[in-house]
Amino acid sequence: MHQDETNGPVATFRLYTQAFHALDAGAVAHHFHEPALLITPDDTVALPTVGAVQQTYARLMADLPARGYARTEFSALIERRLSEDLALVSGGGVWKNASDEDLMRFGMTYTLRRTGQTWRIVVAAIHAPDDSPRG
Repeated sequence: MHQDETNGPVATFRLYTQAFHALDAGAVAHHFHEPALLITPDDTVALPTVGAVQQTYARLMADLPARGYARTEFSALIERRLSEDLALVSGGGVWKNASDEDLMRFGMTYTLRRTGQTWRIVVAAIHAPDDSPRG
């Protein structure tokens, strides 16, 4: 449903990932709702403002060049509309280095909300990839 939208949830997610690839925390923050949550295997971070998103992502991105980060590749993204203004975008990703080696594999589920004509990320959940064993 709604898969062909040029300004829908998946399109917004792709713009967000382009900003992440560029390691541009300010541009990443532009794609988040106020407030938002970031959930990772290590922590849950409340992001009350776009400024908080920018600070959180700037800290995360600061370590990536030293780890050899070059880009992120995604497996098939799946969009699931929960209502006209609420959607999930999920899939898997892998951080790659310049030699095309895997740095980190992960699963992800993003909840996006539309306000007016703009979709924004409300919850970014990073989790074990689908092929990881679960306890």
